[in-house]
Amino acid sequence: MNDTEAVIKKHLHRVAPEANLDQLRPEDDLGNALDIDSMDFYTMMVALSEEFGVEVPEEEYGQLRSLKSITTFLERSVNRPMDS
Repeated sequence: MNDTEAVIKKHLHRVAPEANLDQLRPEDDLGNALDIDSMDFYTMMVALSEEFGVEVPEEEYGQLRSLKSITTFLERSVNRPMDS
């Protein structure tokens, strides 16, 4: 697990404290695997946005349903060159 995944799992634990995150596979749909609703998901995405200092447009949420997709999005966003 890389640092980005560890941070995501920290926030997943906050919205789904009873979930066994060790059994979560990178491509699992988080809503189904962890039984989190849209409000929990939104709360997690806002927290991740704040922690990583990136904007996560709500339009992207439908594509960000797995640990793998969120990790990829955040790593690309954080490493994106700043516009001058």
